[in-house]
Order: sequence, then C-alpha cells, then structure tokens
Amino acid sequence: MTVMRPHSYSGRRSTATLSGGFSLIELLVGILVSMICVLAIMSAFAVYEGRKRTTTSVNDAEQNGSFSLFELEREVRSAGAGIVNGSNYSLWGCPINATTNGTVVLPNAAASLPAPFNSLWTSTQRAMPVLAASGGASQSDAIAVLSGNAAYQAFNISVVNVPSSNSITVANNFDIQQNDYLIAPLSNGSCALTQVSTLSGTTGLILSTTNSSTANLPTAQYIFDLGAQPTYTLYGVNATNNTLVSYDLLQRTTNGGNTTTPIASGIVAMKVLYGIHDGSTSGMPDNYIDKWVQPTGTWDISALSASTSAAANAINEIKAVRIAVVAQSRLPESASSYTTGAATLTLFPDLTSSGLQYAVTTLPQYRYRVYDTTIPVQNAMINNHY
Repeated sequence: MTVMRPHSYSGRRSTATLSGGFSLIELLVGILVSMICVLAIMSAFAVYEGRKRTTTSVNDAEQNGSFSLFELEREVRSAGAGIVNGSNYSLWGCPINATTNGTVVLPNAAASLPAPFNSLWTSTQRAMPVLAASGGASQSDAIAVLSGNAAYQAFNISVVNVPSSNSITVANNFDIQQNDYLIAPLSNGSCALTQVSTLSGTTGLILSTTNSSTANLPTAQYIFDLGAQPTYTLYGVNATNNTLVSYDLLQRTTNGGNTTTPIASGIVAMKVLYGIHDGSTSGMPDNYIDKWVQPTGTWDISALSASTSAAANAINEIKAVRIAVVAQSRLPESASSYTTGAATLTLFPDLTSSGLQYAVTTLPQYRYRVYDTTIPVQNAMINNHY
C-alpha cells in the first residue's frame, strides 16, 4: 500500500535564487560610488598633469634660454679674430664687397634680408668685430659678428702688387693656406673679400674666380687672413614664431638662399648693451667699463659704421657687450595656475641709469626665464697692442 504524504512549502526564496542579480537600489548606489571615485581620480590626475606641464614647460624654457646664450656668447667671444688690428689699417668700418659662387652677396640691401633683419639692419654691412642694431622699445635687438679661423695668426700681410685680377703678390705667403679667405682694405674706402685657390711659390696667391671680389683690388696695400671658414653672421629673434635665428651674410651653404637658420625656439626677446671705457672713471685701466649704453645715438649702428674719426674713437671705446635673452615656456598653463603674476619683465634691473632698462610684456599663462651675460670683446682688445 502506498501512503501519500502532503508537501510542505516555505515563504522564503532559496539562496540560489537570491544570487542571480542586484536590485535597482543596489545598482544606483554602486554607480554613485563609482562616479565619486572617478571624479576623485580625475581631480588628482588634473593636478598632477598641471604640475607636470609646468615643470616640463619651465625646463624647456631653461634649456632654450641657456642654449641660446651659450651660442651667442661663443660667437661674440670670437668676434674680430683675423682682423684684430684692422682699425690701424683702415679695415674696421669699411663696406665689404663679397662674391659667393659667382654672385655678389655683399653689399646686401636691407630690404632683401629675411625677417627680422630686414627691419633692423638698415646699414651697409661693414667689417667690424661685433655690432648691434637696436629694435627700440617694441622689437628685439640684432647682433652681427665677424670673425675668422685662420690656422696661423698673421695680423696683416703686405701686398707687393696685383699682377692680374685673379692673383696677388705678397711679401710672404707662409701663413696663408689654400682655400683661405682674405680681406683687403682698398683705396676707395671699401674692402674686398677674396678666396685663395692656389699658393704660387713663397709670395704668389692665385684667387678663386667664383668666390672673390676683385673690383679695385690693385689698390690694396694689406690683406688679412680670415681662414677657410670665416663667419659674418646676424643673430636676432623672429617674433612670428618666437625663435632665435641666424643668417649667414656670406651664404656659403649649399642650400643657401635667403633663409634664416633656427637656433632655439621659445625665445621672445633679446636686448644688447655696449660696455664703454671712455676714461670718465679716472685711474681705471683701459679695459675697465665706465658705463653701459644702448646701441642708439652715438652708438647706433649707422653712426659706428660711418667712416669718421668720431666713429673710430667710439668703436675703440667698446670693451664688452651685455646680452639679455628672454625664454618663454612652450605650453600654456590652466587658468587656475596663473591667477597672479607680473605683466612685464624688466631687463638689466641692476642698472639704475635712465634709459638702460627694458620692459618686456609677458602673458600670464606662460612661464618666463631671463638669461643675462656680459661678454668681453676679447679680440678687439688685442688691437691695443698692435
């Protein structure tokens, strides 16, 4: 016999049924907690990213500024090499005639120079160790450096005669090497830049037919050896892209053209002062700096380039140049990071004399670094002894 027993039921669901999902309230609470965590993480990440951007940008500005000043200092310290006693032989200040690859490259009209030099370099290019062109209160200044790299220190070489347009006879050509560039002051007040193609005996020089200016060359009495790679370079700041650039006035490079060469980005300003010894501080040695002046007025490039006794005296009083470079960070910062800050930077703040300081306008979302150095015009000083 089969006995039938009744089944019993419970009002509770089994554990297996409960583990199958979450209720709506549980899901909403989970989403809220997740959102709070995400917001906290993003806030921390934003702070970290802001500090990282500031650090990276400041490092970029420091590197660009220090490298720019290093390049400028290296070039200015070599200014005048090869023409150290040129002022005693009518060389300093003479307009240069130069030919490269059969094309006349000097003199070069200011209008044909690339920016920023086309608005600054209004004077004829002249044989000077270092010159500065003032950009006024709103523009950066520019610097021109002329120097040579001759293997031997031949301060000047006497010209015996010029038998033809492509040859020179000198007293002795021992210190001259093949492919060296020579510069010679001429009787008409200008000077010619020529290149040696071949040495002939102990006194003859055969000149390159494509890299030599032979106009009025027979009137030369002395020549100065600038070596195989002389430099006559302009340095300035391109305000369009905030870049320190250089321009080779001799244009010997193969790609050449009327283009500038970038040196460092993030450079927004460059200003120059001359260090002058005029004897106003009694009892101080010749190379002592009596005062600092801007490259304006008596010290303007056109005044220093004039073929006058006043220009020659002023040139001999220049003993150093002081250069200030302003570097700007590459990336802008967030608005919360630049709520305060100065709207301008003052260059040469230690000089209290009127008219020596410059104010550079700054943008609050960027960081700035100012690099300032004084460079003695070493090669020009040698002129005192020859």
